[in-house]
Amino acid sequence: MKKYCIGLILFLASVTCMYGQKNPDKFISNCIANTGPDSKYLKDFRIQLGQSTTSNEFRFKAKIYLWKDTKYRFTMCTAENSKGQLIMNIRDELNKLILESSDSKTGTIYPFIDFNCTRSGLYQICYDFSGMLSGSGAGIISILE
Repeated sequence: MKKYCIGLILFLASVTCMYGQKNPDKFISNCIANTGPDSKYLKDFRIQLGQSTTSNEFRFKAKIYLWKDTKYRFTMCTAENSKGQLIMNIRDELNKLILESSDSKTGTIYPFIDFNCTRSGLYQICYDFSGMLSGSGAGIISILE
């Protein structure tokens, strides 16, 4: 009888573990698929912002430690219902602009940018939507092999 109770408990625990997994976000999964076959996923950020009245500073900020001599790819995906397109920039510890995904001279917004890190340290990644409009999107950070 004791064997059957233990077996039942193990069976219920395994079924709970199998079905207890969170369903992956389809939008994030599609965005990760756009990073390319030579990239290795590191982290994602889900960004959802309303329209802003000020246009001088990015509204979503995160800090991440990046390693020297590593090539990173930052991919931006914008949801269909967004009014603006997701853009980003990277700043170093001194708040100096290192790289950005949009070119203000030409108006071009790149879907991803590659970054060859030349100095290990803490970097600030800033996201917003073009024109400070409302939108929803995801930023994916991956390593290029």
